[in-house]
Amino acid sequence: MWFSVAGVVLGALIVHAWWMETYTDSPLARSWRRMSAAWSPTRNAQAVLRPCTGLMLAFGGVAVVLEQVDAPTPLTTLFAFLALLSVMIGVVYLLPLPLPRFADARYQYLKRHGLLDATGRPLPDDVINRILAQREGH
Repeated sequence: MWFSVAGVVLGALIVHAWWMETYTDSPLARSWRRMSAAWSPTRNAQAVLRPCTGLMLAFGGVAVVLEQVDAPTPLTTLFAFLALLSVMIGVVYLLPLPLPRFADARYQYLKRHGLLDATGRPLPDDVINRILAQREGH
């Protein structure tokens, strides 16, 4: 049961780290981005597989704890199903599918910094690099 509790805590920490990396510019998020870029095989793995793994650990850990305390079977089954669904979504996104914008850290960065055009698409890379270089110079 302690491993299940540890899984819930670890899963929550993984989801929190992913959220910070995707949606904030804090110093901690920048540090985590640099570290995760070194071990993440693809952008999809970084953007979807990590939070799905965290959700799987959290939901699976809750399911095991519920089973140990003799909770109602439908509740235990729900959490086990959510854990398996998280894994399946993560595995599917190992394929070269387009990332959903809410999970794409690069898109969220560009959105936070006003680097999207009027239609919500990212500006060309050369324009983005020029704008960011001008901002760093001032």
